[in-house]
Parts: sequence; C-alpha cells; structure tokens
Amino acid sequence: MASQATPIAVFDISSSSVGGAHALVSRNSSDNVAVTMLVQDRRDSGLDDELNVERFVEETTKALDVVIDHVRTADVHHPESIQVLLSSPWYVSHTRTIIYNKTTVFTCTRRLIDSLIEKEVAFLLKQASGSGDAFGKDFKVVEQQVSEILVNGYPTGDVFGKKGQSLEITIMVTLVPSIVVDRFTSMLRRSYGDRKIHVTTGVHAAFVALRDNGGIQANCVIIDVGEEVTDIAFVKNNLFVSQHSFPIGTYELYRLLGSATGSLSEARTLVEAYRLKKLSPGNVRIIEKAIQAFASGWQEALHVAVEEGTNGFRIPAHWYVAADQRFESLFPSIIINDTFLKHTSGVKELQVIFLKALLFSASTKVLSAESPDTSLTIGALFLERLL
Repeated sequence: MASQATPIAVFDISSSSVGGAHALVSRNSSDNVAVTMLVQDRRDSGLDDELNVERFVEETTKALDVVIDHVRTADVHHPESIQVLLSSPWYVSHTRTIIYNKTTVFTCTRRLIDSLIEKEVAFLLKQASGSGDAFGKDFKVVEQQVSEILVNGYPTGDVFGKKGQSLEITIMVTLVPSIVVDRFTSMLRRSYGDRKIHVTTGVHAAFVALRDNGGIQANCVIIDVGEEVTDIAFVKNNLFVSQHSFPIGTYELYRLLGSATGSLSEARTLVEAYRLKKLSPGNVRIIEKAIQAFASGWQEALHVAVEEGTNGFRIPAHWYVAADQRFESLFPSIIINDTFLKHTSGVKELQVIFLKALLFSASTKVLSAESPDTSLTIGALFLERLL
C-alpha cells in the first residue's frame, strides 16, 4: 500500500537555465519512491558572446520568476515543501583535511570531532568573506559532509570511543553567497508563502537519488554538463568526497561554431540539424571541426578537475552523466576515448551511464506528453528523502 502522496515544488537553477515543477511524491510498501510530475517548465537564458555577471544574475532572476508563475498557474496543488537545486557558478565547494595531534593518548568523542569541524567551517566562512566575490562577501553553508576519519593514520568505521594520538578528518563543505540564497528564496516565499525551502547542489542531489533509488557504484564520477559550467563530483567507497567545476558547458559549442559561421543563432540551427542528420556534407565538416575543438577544451578542463578531485584513489570505471538531450550523444565518446582517462583509470573501458535512462523510468511519470526533466526529478527524489 502506498503512502499518501505529498505535493512538493522543485526548482533547478543552472548556469543558464531555470527549471521548475510541481510534483506528488509517495512511498509504497516496498519502500520505493514514486514521483508524479504534475507540471514542469524550463526556460533558457540568452546566449551571449561573453558572460556578463550582472546580466547573468538578472536573466536568471527573470527566468525563475517566469517559471514560478507558469507552474503555479498550471497546477492547483499547494506544495508542502520546496527544493532548490543549484549548479555552478552559484556555489563553491571546499575539501579540507583537519589534522589534530597530541603527545598523549586521547579519546575520540563526538564533542571533539564536532568542535574541530565547527572551527574549520568557521575558518572557511571567514576566508570566503574576504574573497571579494562577484556575488558578495557573505556566505552560507548548504552542504557539509565528513568524507573520511583516520585515527593514528588508519580508517575506522565507528570512531567514537577510539583512542589515539592523531586524528585526521576530511570534510567537504559547500558555500553559497547569501545574496544568491536570499534572492531566490525570497522570490519563492512571495509566491508560495511560508514554506520550508531546502537548498543543495545538483550533483549532490544526484548522488543521493542514485544511491537511494537507482543504485550506484561504490567508486564513481557524477557529471552535470550545464550551459556555461560543468559540475563534477567524486564518490569513493559510497561517500560523496568532493565536487569541482570548470567554466565550459554546452554553450561553448555554439560559440565555437558561431565564430566559424558568424552567427550564434545560425550555430543553434546547425547543431539541431546535425543532431537530426539533416546537414549537407559541407556543413557537417564545419560542425564536426567545432565539435572536435569543443571536445578538446572540455577534456583538458576535465583532466584538471580529475587531478584535483580523485584525492589519491584511482579514476573509477563508472561515470554518471546528466546533459541536455541535444548534446547527450557527444559525451560518451569524449569520455571513453580520452587517452588521459584511459591510462590513469586502470580499467579496460570506462562506462558512461546517463542519469535520465538509469533512474526514472519505473518511478516517475509526467501528466503530459513530455518526458521527465532529469534535474527536476532528481530534486523530487532528494526532497522526498528529507520529508
């Protein structure tokens, strides 16, 4: 017997698009989650030759306002809770290692570990406040997780009560500028009233959705390819250990192609025609040259993120990818045929799995002809767990 369905709202704020949905979530007697998308909408921001921060924030705010209005007008349900997913550049993540040494033996207690983590997070917030970021100097913590604890240099499962002379704690902390959180949540409260609003990053929510609903490899990489930025997360021994980003997204292909054709709008048309296999041989050569340049730049940026993020463990075989369906066919070959990844992974072949195909066919339905929006479905699954 299924539990009573709970109405929720989910909003995904990416690097150049905003998605929103009203959904019903429930859990059956087998503890499986069902998501029914009542209405969903996504609006892209404008594609410009260069990214301007002020214009970027303004366009995102306008898109969020339009999406909120659309889903509220199209559905009569009153969501009990709201989930917001953020992609880069709306957040910054830090992986920190705390080292605590004593000349005498001490006992690991929750109070000791919590105090060490609290001091490190306070230091991160103070450090961020002096960075002069484009989004202001005040930050809030939206994610905080212990990745590993070593006592006397050795990992341990239940650390409390263990004795030692050295303690090493690795944590992952994600900060979001307060001005960003406050602007987006105030818009939602104006429309929905006093609702609980949860904020997290898209790749972290994807990890939780994979782990709890679709199954996940103990060691893997999760990649979310946005319009302007790519977010990448590393999972080690079933723990979300770090996340990184680099400023190359799918819009970069449009820009590379636009520089060859002289028109960004024509570049969009060519990419779609290429996907549908409706291009002349001459235009195919032009777009494939742009794709090759895009793939090379994206791979180079990925290599840097991988070297920063693997933290001493071997590159895993399984790579979970979320990307606009117009570009999905590009990324398996870019990842699988990457010489650097091949030589450093130690596996015969990397496995690329698309989140859309893996997660949601059995647990999600949409009350329209549309297919479920992957990011919004991830948000719904993540929020159901919190509820």
